[in-house]
Amino acid sequence: MQVIRLLQTILILLSRKQVTAKELAERFHVSVRTIYRDVDVLSLAGIPVYANKGRNGGIFLDETYHVSNALIEKEEQDDLFLALHLLQSVGLADTEDLLKKMGTVYDWSEWLEVDLSQTEIASQTFDQIKDALFNHREITCVYHTEYGQTRLLSLAPKRILYKYQTWYLLAWEPTKESWSLLPIKQIRDVLLKKSIDYPLPEEVLTFPQLTVQLRFSKRIAYKKYAEFADFDWKDNADNSFDASLTFAEFDDLYRFLLPLGKNVEILGPSWIREKVLNYVSAFYENHF
Repeated sequence: MQVIRLLQTILILLSRKQVTAKELAERFHVSVRTIYRDVDVLSLAGIPVYANKGRNGGIFLDETYHVSNALIEKEEQDDLFLALHLLQSVGLADTEDLLKKMGTVYDWSEWLEVDLSQTEIASQTFDQIKDALFNHREITCVYHTEYGQTRLLSLAPKRILYKYQTWYLLAWEPTKESWSLLPIKQIRDVLLKKSIDYPLPEEVLTFPQLTVQLRFSKRIAYKKYAEFADFDWKDNADNSFDASLTFAEFDDLYRFLLPLGKNVEILGPSWIREKVLNYVSAFYENHF
């Protein structure tokens, strides 16, 4: 804790000419005496930090002491700001306090607001998985399969990944002695268990994926320069265009296709086309 406080103190002093011991004490929730001890520690470490007591006194760095833009360049500051906001928005970490602290060091204007609150990751589930990751602990959980079944799993979490619009947990399954990639949104009722050792994962991970060839009508040709800018697409004579897209699972494919209605056609593979048609037919039968 002291190391983090010392680092934050240096960053604050780099951005401000002088700060009072009382102000630092209130910021870090410690005593003024502790702040002066921190000053002594920094001085012994060779950092030119000084303290003047009295009415106009305060703690300051030697004006000749300089670290290039407080260790982080302006572009890196913006990237860090964006990353912290995204982590906060999707519920992967509570970065609000850290954003406030870093905002006292770096000149971060509120140029960004992100709201991804529709994410399907439950914060409690993620917190427990994160705890298991950091402490090499095994978990038990209920896993809901895509066929409506439930399984009780024992897992040793290793990594969280985002691929094809879906969050995955890479975990070692001791009972199978193999690695599994599981969509986190299908994991519930996580319980932390004992510490566990497991082998290193393979360098190449195989993600579940569905690659489908689609034809889009000329009415939505503008999407070539928005959603499909990073994909290979082919123009047709009638101003429609074809593209191959990859999805993690059918739920993602349905969510993408259905709002497009008659403006999209599945060219292949045939088994995906058939499954989507069956899905739409079942929906129609239930409502009409």
